[in-house]
This record gives sequence, C-alpha cells and structure tokens, in this order.
Amino acid sequence: MKPHNSKSRELASRTALITGAGRGLGRGIALELAAMGAHVVLCGRTRAVLDETAAAIERSGGRAVVLVADITARNFTAELERVAPQLDVVVHNATSFPSYGALEDVLAAEIARVHEVAVLAPMRITAHVLGGMKERGFGRIVFLGSIAASTGAIHQAPYASAKSALSGLVKSLALECAARGVTVNLVEPGLVLTERVLDAPAARSGCPSRSSRP
Repeated sequence: MKPHNSKSRELASRTALITGAGRGLGRGIALELAAMGAHVVLCGRTRAVLDETAAAIERSGGRAVVLVADITARNFTAELERVAPQLDVVVHNATSFPSYGALEDVLAAEIARVHEVAVLAPMRITAHVLGGMKERGFGRIVFLGSIAASTGAIHQAPYASAKSALSGLVKSLALECAARGVTVNLVEPGLVLTERVLDAPAARSGCPSRSSRP
C-alpha cells in the first residue's frame, strides 16, 4: 500500500463502496482507496475476510466499515443507505462464477445468478447512488469487467456474456453523467492470480489458459 502522503490523500473527504471487498481484486482496491484517504465501505458475504481487510486498513491509519450483505437482495440498497447515506465512489467488483462447462450443462439458476451479481445488482446500486452524485457534482463509478468479454472464454459463456453486457451499460451511463461531474468507467483485467482463480479447475490442472481467464 502507498504511504499516506499529501499526493495520495486526494479522496480524504470521500466515501467509497467496494463490493466483493474481502479477497482478491476487491481487497486490493479497498486498500488502495483507503490509502488515498477514502472512508471505505467493505461489502461482501463473508464477515471474516471483510474484518481482515478492515483491520489491515485501520492498521495503516485508514477508515473502514464492514457491510455483510448479498448485493442481489432486494433490500440491499436500504442496508447500504443505513451504513453509508452518501457515496462518492463505487467500485462494482463482486462477481459470480457458474460451473465451468458447456453451456448446455450449466444450470439455469447458475446462469441467472451470474447475471444478477455482475449486471443487474450493480445497475440497481448505481441507480441508487446516481441522483446524489449528480446533485453534488461529483461521482466516480467503476465496473470490473473481464477480458473474457472481448475474447470469449471456453466453458464460461454465462460469465463472459454477463461481463460483456457491462460495456453497453457503462458507455450509456458515461454519456448520461459526464456533464454532471460523474465519471463511469469499465476495467477489463486479464488473468490475475487471486484466490478464486487459483481455486478454479483450470488452475488446479496446471497453468490457466487464455480461455480460462477471469
């Protein structure tokens, strides 16, 4: 983590939500935003890993609050409002992976879940925060996509299609919000050796291939 110097404290007056903040990319993003001075809201479904991330932030002099919740729950925005009435930065990092396999072998419930977590829930959260961001003239919204959206991914059709859907959403929101001081961006990382990737079948069988990238 970067030291807390004047240059890195540009978010000192801001509150940031990071979904899927307990592990992997979400944890790294949360640590970095805290190092930039943001008061971070760590959201996820597993308290233990969220508490570990919060403790790491606080040891470095940052501020963090833990929100244990499922972003797909219909009452999620009410819970979010209780913990953070105002949000200046939102990073949509949480995702869901269906079983690796041919599309015809993937359960319909798994397909629905990956689209709900990657697209529909983030859209609802964004709709919840946008009004306030526009009124204040400041907002930063970042969606975590995947290179799979551009390249495709064998045995990951539901995941790749969900991540691909973010492109149209982000482009539309960016055009809609630009004049109001709110930026909306999509980041499409390639293979990052997080816990989830290392636990994936392709990783267990050897070096992950291009087709298995997250």
